[in-house]
Amino acid sequence: MGKELEGFQSDLREMIALVKKSESKPLRKIPHGDGQTILREALLLADHNAYHLGQLVDLRRALGAWPEE
Repeated sequence: MGKELEGFQSDLREMIALVKKSESKPLRKIPHGDGQTILREALLLADHNAYHLGQLVDLRRALGAWPEE
């Protein structure tokens, strides 16, 4: 699972850099997109990652690998 985590972290760093670079213009359209803005993509990414994190928590709980307290 190391490669997947490295890819995730690399993509996350790129998104953070894009948001920081565009800090004063979050509603700027992404040049290669179909009208999406940087803010929309950042929120979509955060929502997507939170959803999958919740799935991992549920899986660990189902397997008994999550502390109850």
